[in-house]
Amino acid sequence: MAVSVKVFLDDNVPEYMSGIIRCGSVVKEYESGKEVDCPELIDNTEFHSEEGLIKDVAKRLRVAVDLVKIIK
Repeated sequence: MAVSVKVFLDDNVPEYMSGIIRCGSVVKEYESGKEVDCPELIDNTEFHSEEGLIKDVAKRLRVAVDLVKIIK
């Protein structure tokens, strides 16, 4: 079972898309310390808030919202 999910933001968003955030990468970490990339979540979906991004990642990975953290 995943104990945390790290979301790294896409830092390659064009200037004209100011205010839009996207996933750059997502990593699940398990109790054993093992980390697993989740490339299936990197699909250029656009979000207007970090909260919306966190909720979407949690839903798609079927984990609790409080396990998902955005790493800046």
